[in-house]
Amino acid sequence: MNTVSWGRIIGIDVSRDWLDIYCLPDGKRVRLPNKVEGHLQVAQLALEPRALVCFEATGGQEWRLWAALDAAG
Repeated sequence: MNTVSWGRIIGIDVSRDWLDIYCLPDGKRVRLPNKVEGHLQVAQLALEPRALVCFEATGGQEWRLWAALDAAG
């Protein structure tokens, strides 16, 4: 079985208004607005430890977040 070897894994529940975030392995929980400023904060959470970011498809609510993370690298 393959294993994931990332410094941090970020799981995000995406809704129209909010991004509910849970980080492993530290257990950090954050709620950010599903807007440009929230997307930038998620990118910062992910870039420093080179995190794996996971979120579900939510009827199109996830596309702006995906585009922001893609642009941030």
